Amino acid sequence: MARQTKPLNNTEVKNAKAPERDTTLYDGDSLEQLVKPGGSKLWRFRYYKPFTRKRAMISFGAYPAVSLSETRQLREDARLLLSKYIDPQEHKKIEQLRQKSATESTFEKVAGDWFKTKESTGLSTHTLNDIWHSVSKYVFPHIGSMPIANITAQQFIGALEPTHATGRLETVKRLSQRINEVMELTLRSFFSKHLVINTI
Repeated sequence: MARQTKPLNNTEVKNAKAPERDTTLYDGDSLEQLVKPGGSKLWRFRYYKPFTRKRAMISFGAYPAVSLSETRQLREDARLLLSKYIDPQEHKKIEQLRQKSATESTFEKVAGDWFKTKESTGLSTHTLNDIWHSVSKYVFPHIGSMPIANITAQQFIGALEPTHATGRLETVKRLSQRINEVMELTLRSFFSKHLVINTI
């Protein structure tokens, strides 16, 4: 098939029939669609890697799950990365790893890591039990199962609101301090870039 010189349109993409062998349709600016004999239609973007200038290709998914307009936006995103000398493939891998880490790193899990550091500070068993009990009772039911990278300061405050409403202001203050410490551990571990909430 001759290389197309004009952008694809939705009708062409939708009506592209399964060929006898792999066929490529070109949309321009290095975006293309690979049409397979089985009928699948795969979006691909070809580019040169920053610095090495080696030819590379990244997949943007399959049609119709990813529409023509969506894949064009992905192409523009990739071109923006390249303008900053960032490899889109490597960026995608890093983002996937970051999202996986964020999903697995719930507030309760990170709080458990934080508590281990408290155990090594020489605090008494009574104090340690009080610390863990307060966080488990007042914080975990609200945000314990949430990925810590996704929790906003407003959600932290919302988790403390029921305790605040009962007038236990000193408890709220201690909980706020403990939440801050957990989030500071998160930042040090590069799990997220969220700001810690201010002590209430």
